Amino acid sequence: MKVQQSISPNAGFTLVESMLTLAIMSVGLLALAGLQITALRGNALSRRMTTAASIAEQSIEQLKNTPYTNIQAEAATQVAASNLHFTRQVTVTNGPLPNTKSVSVLVSWQDQLKTYTLPIATIIGQ
Repeated sequence: MKVQQSISPNAGFTLVESMLTLAIMSVGLLALAGLQITALRGNALSRRMTTAASIAEQSIEQLKNTPYTNIQAEAATQVAASNLHFTRQVTVTNGPLPNTKSVSVLVSWQDQLKTYTLPIATIIGQ
């Protein structure tokens, strides 16, 4: 024969146990919210960095397709891309070998109170 146990009226969770569980879960969820904010800021910086690299690469590609004698430095110019504003400056100097030019493209942008700079350099031969 099976003996059935009756459910005691004291079974279940107390109010203190429920409140303690709720407090622990709240701390964990707040930590996750902080992590989410940090991830969003990192993604925004990565987006800006990728856009700046694209601007610099486009400028270098244009110079590579320019005849060697016409490659010249450019003053700082404002560039708008992806609803962001960047400053691009191209510097051209004599290269390390004869008949070469060293080209440096500097792309900078300001994010809140900090200024970021992305330099890309290459050597173009005749």
